[in-house]
Amino acid sequence: MSFARESTKLFSGPSRGAGTFQPAEGLTGTEASLRLHEDGPNVLDPPPKDSIFVIFIRQTQNMFFLLTLVAALVSWDLGSHGKAVMLVCLVAFMSVANTIGEYSSQDAGTALSDMTAQQTTCLRDGQAVPINPAGLVVGDVVMLKTGDVVPADMLVLEANDLRVNEALLTGEPREVSKSTHSTDPTVSILSNMVYSATSVVSGHGKAEVVATGMRTQVGLIAKRLGNQKGLTEKNPLAVSVDALGKLLTRVLLVVVIATASVAYKVGYQDPSLICRADDKRCLFKSALLRAVVMTIALIPHGIPVVCAIMLRVGSIQIQRRNGIPTKVSAVDYLSATSVICTDKTGTLTEGKMTASVLFGLCHDDAASAAGPSTTESNLTFYPLRGLSPNGGLFETSQLTSERKQRIEQSFDANALRQSFSEPGLHDHAAAPQKTTGLHKQFAEAHLACAFLNCHATHLSLNKSGAWKTQGNMTEAALKVAAAKAGYWEGEGKGQSLQKTHTLISDLEVPFSSSRKMMATIHSLPENRRLESLQFDQDSTHYAIIKGAPEILLDRVGAVPKLAAGVLVVPGSVMTPSDKALIQQRNTDLANTGLRSLLLAVRPLRARDVEAMVGATSAEDRLAIILENPRAACVFSLWGIFDPPRASVPPSIKSCHEAGIRVVMITGDQSATAMSIAKQIKILGDGAKDSARCSLECSKLHEPPVARTNNRRLSQQASTILDEIDSAVPRAEPEEWLQERRGSRKLSVHDVRGPEDCHEPEFLSEEELMRITSRVTCYSRAQPSDKVAIVASLRAGGHVVAMTGDGVNDAPALKAADVGVSMGLSGTAVARNASDLILMDDNFSTIVAAIEQGRRAFGNTQKYVLVNLSMKFGQLITLLAGILMGVMPPISPILQILNLSVTHVCCTAFVAFEQPEDHIMKVPPRRDTQQLLTRTQVLYRLVPFLLYYPPVVMASLMIGTFGAVGFVSNNALIGSSRVNDLNDGLVACERAGWEDHGQYVQDTRPFHCRCKLSDNGLPWLQSKVVDQWGTSTKKNSLGILFSPLDYPEFFSLENADWKGKTTGVVKRCEHDGGLWCWDTTVKRVNRPVLPEGLSCAEHGAKVGQTMALVTIMVGELLTVMSSRMEGFFLCHLFSNRSFFIGFVFQPTVMYLLIYTPESARILDLIPISSHLFAIAAGMGFCLLVFNEGAKTLYRWQAAHDRDRLWKEVAAQEDYSGFRAEKQIEDA
Repeated sequence: MSFARESTKLFSGPSRGAGTFQPAEGLTGTEASLRLHEDGPNVLDPPPKDSIFVIFIRQTQNMFFLLTLVAALVSWDLGSHGKAVMLVCLVAFMSVANTIGEYSSQDAGTALSDMTAQQTTCLRDGQAVPINPAGLVVGDVVMLKTGDVVPADMLVLEANDLRVNEALLTGEPREVSKSTHSTDPTVSILSNMVYSATSVVSGHGKAEVVATGMRTQVGLIAKRLGNQKGLTEKNPLAVSVDALGKLLTRVLLVVVIATASVAYKVGYQDPSLICRADDKRCLFKSALLRAVVMTIALIPHGIPVVCAIMLRVGSIQIQRRNGIPTKVSAVDYLSATSVICTDKTGTLTEGKMTASVLFGLCHDDAASAAGPSTTESNLTFYPLRGLSPNGGLFETSQLTSERKQRIEQSFDANALRQSFSEPGLHDHAAAPQKTTGLHKQFAEAHLACAFLNCHATHLSLNKSGAWKTQGNMTEAALKVAAAKAGYWEGEGKGQSLQKTHTLISDLEVPFSSSRKMMATIHSLPENRRLESLQFDQDSTHYAIIKGAPEILLDRVGAVPKLAAGVLVVPGSVMTPSDKALIQQRNTDLANTGLRSLLLAVRPLRARDVEAMVGATSAEDRLAIILENPRAACVFSLWGIFDPPRASVPPSIKSCHEAGIRVVMITGDQSATAMSIAKQIKILGDGAKDSARCSLECSKLHEPPVARTNNRRLSQQASTILDEIDSAVPRAEPEEWLQERRGSRKLSVHDVRGPEDCHEPEFLSEEELMRITSRVTCYSRAQPSDKVAIVASLRAGGHVVAMTGDGVNDAPALKAADVGVSMGLSGTAVARNASDLILMDDNFSTIVAAIEQGRRAFGNTQKYVLVNLSMKFGQLITLLAGILMGVMPPISPILQILNLSVTHVCCTAFVAFEQPEDHIMKVPPRRDTQQLLTRTQVLYRLVPFLLYYPPVVMASLMIGTFGAVGFVSNNALIGSSRVNDLNDGLVACERAGWEDHGQYVQDTRPFHCRCKLSDNGLPWLQSKVVDQWGTSTKKNSLGILFSPLDYPEFFSLENADWKGKTTGVVKRCEHDGGLWCWDTTVKRVNRPVLPEGLSCAEHGAKVGQTMALVTIMVGELLTVMSSRMEGFFLCHLFSNRSFFIGFVFQPTVMYLLIYTPESARILDLIPISSHLFAIAAGMGFCLLVFNEGAKTLYRWQAAHDRDRLWKEVAAQEDYSGFRAEKQIEDA
């Protein structure tokens, strides 16, 4: 037993005042003041909040954040100030946005405090006085009435039809009757206790305070809401990204060292940055700078930003599916969710009591020559849609699963009432109805009596088009059932029935918790008929009695008699077999989790009505109605329950197909919980499966510990609590402590103090994990039980989503990886504690949110895969260039531009890709796995790295060779040896001078000889062009882009050479094999080819321009191919937003190449259409190769999915999970 009570003793002595401790008088003011000073006010402590700084730190804890800062610093140092500022601003913006969103969603504790009472009436010094509930203390006696919010946990001393809504604690919206005696002292929520923040819905009473503030049951909820996530706790995507960042950090260090070492060792020279052969310092600096720039370009510093974009896009997609993520991290947790723990009421079910089955019996005189026999009528309502009147009433035997499926397919949610009749299936509630017979007679009687009896409950449509009721929840079920037969208040046959069967409201017997029944009195028309019920001619009125079957059945003694097509009442005397049959049907309803309700009819004569008018109380009127049991006729047994939502079973099937366990946790009784669980396929149909996979939450607790009686209550209250304590087996503290085994590291294993000593102690972590690994249906759950289940599942390595709508669910919502609350029926406390709000309160929305979460993660994988593929492809291409001694296919500045345009802008549109067809057919990923799978690396990344460098290098060499006739750096840079150019070894000649016997080579060539091809095509070489240096500066853009079109500027006949080389260059004195400048030529007048105007440099720019086209076109097509795993043409228009990038990137490329100023700055050449087509065609080859690699990848990925399912089936922690996924052969 776990009720809340104080632990501070009442000390005796004159200074304490004379507390009377009599419930009739309450405490004295002096005693109350002393207790208030000792115990503190009756308020809830505000839960702690994470500071905005802590949340910001949590948002930035990944390696890519650090790498991005390093990349920004290096970019700034290299002069790329714009890029550096952009990187820092983007990461800072996303981090701040996520921080603000998470910080603003911590108001659950405030909302909980707002639900407590604002005013109450208690006895002080024998007088009833209004006080602030914060001033209540243990021992105070409080007066309760309809509409009050209970101010503290209190023991009921007096109860007059006292009914309380305890949904705040149990999650079940039913009204609970309270009395002075506990019906079951072993349960957590006692029937003779009222609890803080619950509400009184009817009656009045008196109760004594036994716990205040944080010592109350709602105080436990406030305590659990205070559990905050740690500073270093990361979501699964952050873990995977961080792991990738650490791996890439090691790779980058290796790349820097290896690239710098190789470039320095081979003396690699870039034609655009030439060092003297003997300048080791320049060579080392050039090699190191090249390695650093390559590494910076390799860093996928856009990953944190793009991941944030992916999650934001996923958040938007979830909003379109009626879910609102309050934290962007919820999208990621949803993608990795492996267990969904869900409340029953309002989430899996409609949250509205609904009539499901009807049972009736009568005696049929014509059934047998031997005498009357008992005939049954079993009817079923279908489909069930909460308060919607669109549904039929059928014979149970006719309503097969195939017919149910056809009804579901034809159901129109917007229709008021459809007729679902078909050959062999009669809708007995449809109008007009041509069917006749016993079932039709009973249907009319059932529904007409229910309509008249439930006159105080009303059904209507609200402004938003949703059905709502006013009045009792149980009566609402009957009123909706009557509406299905066309009984509406104020219109149609409902209005006609109310006029001809007038309600005598003064004679009504209202419901009370003691009598458990109620009755309404109605007049009879002249024909003495109520639809199919025929009364005798002496009757002027009749009573419709509704009540609990176990009570009402003993007070009635007749059943209807079927004669001449009508049901005659009171009919025949009820036989023992009739009573046994009704009792059996009532037991069957209870075993299937249905609540039962019995209706009876009692004909009344004029003298009976006169006697009732003269009666002084409802009890007297009821006694008159039931004084002759043989006159009261029972005919209608209703089965009522909160039906599962129609979308839930297929959604749970989808979860099972996706490898996600669904666990139901409810405060309802075990039979009801198992019945719903079986209907929605959380549990199997077998008894063995039900026994193994269902559990009452009391089994999660350690034995309660015997406690010393230190209460400060009245003698009456103490005696009652002692009786309750004695009914619950308890262990001695020493014995219990010695028997505890296993670790106790979960949040529910915290040390208990005086304020929370009434909270149950839980089993060890290992024992809880053994239970939670197999159980999928929990009943009789307290708020702390839900926290324990969630914590145990998380400790077992699961990513847990918890759904709920009530205050009792808030601690578990906070403890789960993803807290999911209801937007329509959910409390503010639950919404503020959650990470995702369902705006339609529908479980299927959770499944849709998980699908969108997986879609976001899948698109993130695609982005990372294609991004790393392109970056590592460029890296290997540059390394290949160094090893081959050819020029780099792309310069650092172009590499950065391509990174921004292609690697970030175009790949970012992958966030809008549609999910793969198999996305909900695979088990959830592990939260610690690498971002990319082994199959993605081996079958997508590695093949790309094999064919990307050859394609790009081929384009580079075609362009360079077609414009120069050479491709190696040494040939393009040229030589100072006299015969190298004539021997065809180099494209250019350089001169130098001798300085104290040391030869110093000039940085610019004086003569270049290039082999040109028609249209730049290397296989169509047609002429050789010689260029000679000049001392005159040439600044024309035309000369820069096409220096070969101006041969007169670079002719041997120009003013510097005058047709001969003598007098300008000569063989060196000390080494006759080298060219030296003639000593007569001044240094400033040396005729060299201006920078960028030699045919070799021009050819190198042509090659780099073609390589840029191949890279940009190829990478754009690679992104397009990588968007989906299937053939790209089948998904060409699945993501229309991608075409923004598809147009943007080529436009930028065209402007970079064919805008003169940008081409000059970037050292590009506006190449001819022939060369552009060749370069773009080489890029198209990447698309072809990608599609071939994807074919192998799809084959291997299918095998991987089958292997994962086999692993899931073999795992012990899935022993309670019976997946519906069938593993197919590859």
